[in-house]
Amino acid sequence: MFEQLKKLAMIGIGGTALAMDKVSEYVDELVSQGKLTVEEGKKLTEELIQSKKEEVSEKDRAEIESVLLEMNIAQRKDIEQLEQRIQELETELSKDKED
Repeated sequence: MFEQLKKLAMIGIGGTALAMDKVSEYVDELVSQGKLTVEEGKKLTEELIQSKKEEVSEKDRAEIESVLLEMNIAQRKDIEQLEQRIQELETELSKDKED
């Protein structure tokens, strides 16, 4: 169970690291060709890396949710709904005891 989650996390980390390397190489090439200034290159690299991180985070989150659903593990929202329902039932019970 946790091995699957670890593998998903490692795939995401590896993909992000590879993407960052490729982005840096590409931007360095543009700077060396004079198509970008060093400052523009830094800014572009940061923007592309941030964009990739957000994309990977969304994909990872979706994959992890899918694995958790397949494994039938309660998620935080499920637990919160159950806690709310318990609170409602306890309130009803105390009202019934008062009557």
